[in-house]
Amino acid sequence: MTDNSPKAIVLRMLDQAMLDMLHGTAEFLDSFADSAVWEYAPTAGAPQWRRLQGKEARRAAYHRVYDQATDTTMTIHEVVAEGGSVAVAYAFGVTFATDWPGLPAGARAVSECVNLFAVSDGLIVSEKQYTGPMLAEGG
Repeated sequence: MTDNSPKAIVLRMLDQAMLDMLHGTAEFLDSFADSAVWEYAPTAGAPQWRRLQGKEARRAAYHRVYDQATDTTMTIHEVVAEGGSVAVAYAFGVTFATDWPGLPAGARAVSECVNLFAVSDGLIVSEKQYTGPMLAEGG
């Protein structure tokens, strides 16, 4: 029997997202409600909160970034779930095929992240992402 708890839904989506990055697809969006909201906390490179609403807006943003990426990895450090809320702390590693702010093409970088998800009726309805700086791996 398939586990359809909020935690399982989020973890399956993250697994699919990693596969999608390798294959240039965006099937991970099937885990989200059509009107899902994505919010991104301010970073040094983007000092304002950013908000996307709807799968198509997220698909476009996803491809702008990940079509330039190769060799992506995700190492999950911790998952905490209560009710329909799921928090995931992880390290995201990437090699960019093109120059990225502060990194030359081909450089390997890693960022520590925490994402907060809200799940309702078997779909993710919102995601808030808190991303640490993208640093050269080993640096």
